[in-house]
Formats: sequence, structure tokens, C-alpha cells
Amino acid sequence: RADFAARAAQAGLTHNASVHKLIHGDCIEWLRAAPNAQFDVILTDPPYGMGADSFGDAGGRLRSQTHGYSDDEGLWQHLIGTCGSHWYRVAKEQAHLYVCCDIDGFHWARDWLQRVGWWVHRTPLVNFKRDGSRVPWPQHGPQRKWELVLYANKGRKPVTHIYPDVIETKGDENYGHGAQKPVELYLNLLRRSVRPGDDVLDCFGGTGTILPACHELQCKATYVEKDAVSYGIALKRLGELK
Repeated sequence: RADFAARAAQAGLTHNASVHKLIHGDCIEWLRAAPNAQFDVILTDPPYGMGADSFGDAGGRLRSQTHGYSDDEGLWQHLIGTCGSHWYRVAKEQAHLYVCCDIDGFHWARDWLQRVGWWVHRTPLVNFKRDGSRVPWPQHGPQRKWELVLYANKGRKPVTHIYPDVIETKGDENYGHGAQKPVELYLNLLRRSVRPGDDVLDCFGGTGTILPACHELQCKATYVEKDAVSYGIALKRLGELK
């Protein structure tokens, strides 16, 4: 972790490589200053507000996957309530929005995003994690194998193809972030929405899943993350792109 933090400090607040941009900073502050109508797709994974930082299953093979942030319901509502209108503003006239979320937060987010202008699909997409291993009640079960993704539309932007609302994925090599999303998931979601050259925003960028996904689909990623270690990991992943 110290190596990744040092990498972040060396790179500074903004780093560009090829067409992708990495920003080390608070996403709310960045969004407030961001110009209007920039992005074709916003795909992001904020904290869920479900208390994942207090799950008791961090031992064993999950010992390296920690949540280094608060994960309470109030934070979730603050983040979505603040970001939702900014997402609508920085999205282009026609755009798609994908927000990874928990079942308890989905309805709150759906209702709020509709109020600020988004056309939100009534039900979530479901990511079935074939190798999901979280057990919030370690002695009582069950094992958590799924996550949800809210899908919203601005300007009635058409999809590239009709895909199922259930997605099966397998995790990638984990860099020590308990909420890291697999590239396979982001590729599936982006393929529904993007064409080469499109601009994509992930303002809760984590370890940088958005970078290889956008790179493979020839899109331009803007990644924002305030945690120095996660930002350092993303810089490493960016350097590995071919």
C-alpha cells in the first residue's frame, strides 16, 4: 500500500496517458467545477451505505480486501443526492448512467435521480458473481453472490443492443479493495452504450476498473478518486494498458 501511495504522490493531482485522464481528488468538488455536457456514459461504484465496513468476514481469504471508508446510509444519500444533479449536468444531451448499488439504496436513488431529470429504469440490473465470497453473517450465512446496478437514461439515448438484465461475472486479481469491480462487468455495461471515441466518467474510480474496460472499447475514460492508495493502483493499471 505504501508503494501505491508513493506512486500517487509522484503523479500529482492529474495524470494523462494517451486518451485517459486520472484525477486525484474529491469527486463532489470536481463535479461542481466540471463543465456541462461532457460525457456519453457515467459508470460508477460509490459506497453502498450498507455497513460493509463492519462485516465480520474479513478473515481468511478475504483478509486483504478491506473497506477503508465509512459505509453508512447517510453517506449514500449524501453522495447520490449531491452527485445526481451534477451527473445530469455533465452528461451530454443523450447519455447513459450506471450506478452500482445495494438493494436498500436502489429505490432512494431511483426516486431522487428521476426528480433531477434522469429517466430511470424501474428495476435494477443484477450482477451475479460466480465467485462472490462475502458472508455478512459469518456464522449464520448466506453467502452474498449478487450486486445491483441502477440504469438511467438522459435524452432517450438508444442502446447499442438489447442485453439481458442479469450479468454473470468472475472477479479479477484483487488489489486489496473490498469493493473492486471486475473488468468483465464494466465491459458488459459499456457495450450497451458506447461507440469508439465516446467519453466515459467514473467519479468513484477505486482501483481503476474503468481504465482497461474503456481502453478495450476505444473510449476515453475520466477517472476520479480521492484515496491515494487506490489512485496509485489505478496509475499502475494505466501503465499496463497496451
